Amino acid sequence: MRKVLVITFFVVMAFIIEFLLFNTAGRWTTPNLSILLVVFFNLYFGIRYGLFTAVVAGVLHESFSPDVFGIYVCSFVFCSYMTTILKQYVYHMGSRLSRYILIFIVVTINVAAHYVLYSARVGSIGSGDVVKFVFFPEVITTMFVAPFLFTELKKCVSRLFA
Repeated sequence: MRKVLVITFFVVMAFIIEFLLFNTAGRWTTPNLSILLVVFFNLYFGIRYGLFTAVVAGVLHESFSPDVFGIYVCSFVFCSYMTTILKQYVYHMGSRLSRYILIFIVVTINVAAHYVLYSARVGSIGSGDVVKFVFFPEVITTMFVAPFLFTELKKCVSRLFA
């Protein structure tokens, strides 16, 4: 129960930070902290807590999104499952490079899942625009924030559950 409360707290805080960054600095400076939390809790606590993080983050994003309900939940849950599969092949414990490669692949999967789910609902969207205005900003900012966020989350979680 304690892990569930901690995960929920971190997801809400990440959502608030994303919201504030998006509204003050714009899309180009907003990292996807929710997907980083999904990856972190999946690596640190396992698939169950990764899926819980994905569902909580997805429902929170859906609650404040004007889009069709379910796109964020499906995308985050899919990313959680892909993290579990990819960590067997890509991630090596203690290797920062493999962690960054895993994060890059999961962020790419998240953008692709959003593109496919949104295109199925709304219609065709230009893939060049998605790459230019969604993929590049999200990957650059998320990869820039990932080392700091993972270090701080590991410190917080190890203090709470030591």
